Amino acid sequence: MKRPTLRDIAALAHVSHVTVSLALRKHHSIPKETRERIEEIAQQIGYWPDPALSALMVYRQGAKTSKYKATLGWVNSLHQLDRRDMFRRDLFDGAQERCAELGYHLEEFCLGDVDMRFERLAKVLYARNIQGLLFAPQERNHAHISARSFDWDRFSAISFGFSLARPQLDVVIDAQFRASRLAFRKLRSLGYRRIGYASTHEFNERTDCNFLSGFLCEQFRMPRAHRIPVLACSDKDFHAECRKWYDCYKPDAIFAVGGVAYVLTPEELQHCGIALHDIGDRHSPYAGICQDRKLIGRVGADEVIAMIHANRRGIPEAPKRILIEGSWQDGPSAPRVTFQ
Repeated sequence: MKRPTLRDIAALAHVSHVTVSLALRKHHSIPKETRERIEEIAQQIGYWPDPALSALMVYRQGAKTSKYKATLGWVNSLHQLDRRDMFRRDLFDGAQERCAELGYHLEEFCLGDVDMRFERLAKVLYARNIQGLLFAPQERNHAHISARSFDWDRFSAISFGFSLARPQLDVVIDAQFRASRLAFRKLRSLGYRRIGYASTHEFNERTDCNFLSGFLCEQFRMPRAHRIPVLACSDKDFHAECRKWYDCYKPDAIFAVGGVAYVLTPEELQHCGIALHDIGDRHSPYAGICQDRKLIGRVGADEVIAMIHANRRGIPEAPKRILIEGSWQDGPSAPRVTFQ
């Protein structure tokens, strides 16, 4: 029996095979009624995509030299990308590099600019037929994007991190829970026994409590005598609360996601190991987790482009979480120790 083809569907629906292809990929350029009619015909005649042909098309596309295909949008809630903001900068650079390799241009749109409100951004994106969006980490936790004029069904979009609360998009971010567990285990292997966790409420919320959860998971496995209450306070109280917390518990080492090193004296730092949740780069003098921010940005670009090709648009019913593993780096801030 002959396998049904796109042209068979096109003949029955009285449209071109290109229209059928777009309709079956739910492209927004095809009216909803037409899409549903074509999908019904395809189901009736038993059509299904040929996986071997799809794989061949992907191979051919990958084998070609990448030429310009389209522009993607980098949506920044702040003003123009601050090159001193290393986290956002590295995410953007990684995404931009990957876009260029695949023939895409990544253009930044700054919602912090006076003349760029979300309603105006939507009009610009529509006019320029920009279909893919990468949302940078938001300035504030639990950020909402609720512009009524924004038609999410026209876009494939991801968010970096958990600071964008609504809408819930697919997220690409470092594997924070696992990074915290890795840091705890590495500190233990270096000889530290009483390991503390110092952070702020704001940071814990911004990371969906993943770093905190990973730390508590590992701490729970330790003898009670080695467990120290976590330090979690507001940003404005961090210096004073950290000082009191350290004086009270005298930890052997601290997994720090706040400015602990600026609170302790040089003498105290001689007797307390410090490991950071993100050392920034491999030239850092600190021990801790090296988050591959550029790789996170590259994966974000890959994901949006794959969504465009698969015509996955709109707000997902079940958002995906793509986690990128970090790695441990030794440093002079956490030397190997031997306790009596």
